[in-house]
Order: sequence, then structure tokens, then C-alpha cells
Amino acid sequence: MMTLYEKLFDLKYRQGISTHELVRRFPEHIDRVNEVALLDIPENTLKELVPEKRILERLIGLKKQFQRMAWAGRNVEGIFS
Repeated sequence: MMTLYEKLFDLKYRQGISTHELVRRFPEHIDRVNEVALLDIPENTLKELVPEKRILERLIGLKKQFQRMAWAGRNVEGIFS
């Protein structure tokens, strides 16, 4: 069973669903949709954009988790390059 983050990641990066459409589909999870949308932003840029350390650490952790998935051969082309 997929976690919400995995489902959002799959919809956004594998199926090409826009962030706007994800917000429409998951209005109760707008914060998580936004976090997934930020995953393709380089880490240094995230550090400049996200002032709250707790949120920044969560985003970087998610980014690394999904990088590992991509590197494990889960067919995520162009993400995190």
C-alpha cells in the first residue's frame, strides 16, 4: 500500500498531473501536495526559500527518500537530475 506522499509523487512525477490538479483532488492535504511539488527544487534553493528548519529538514528527507526510489529503478526519469 502506498503512503500519501508516494501516491502524490506518483501522480505528479510519473503520471504528470499538475500541482493545481492535485490540490483540487486532495484539498484536505494541500500542505503535502505543496511539499511534493517542491521536491524538484534543488536543495540549495530550498534552503534559501524555506526559513523554518523543521519544514526544511522534512523536505530534504522526502527528497532523499524519493531520490533513493528513483535510483532503485522505479522509472522516474528527469526528477532530481
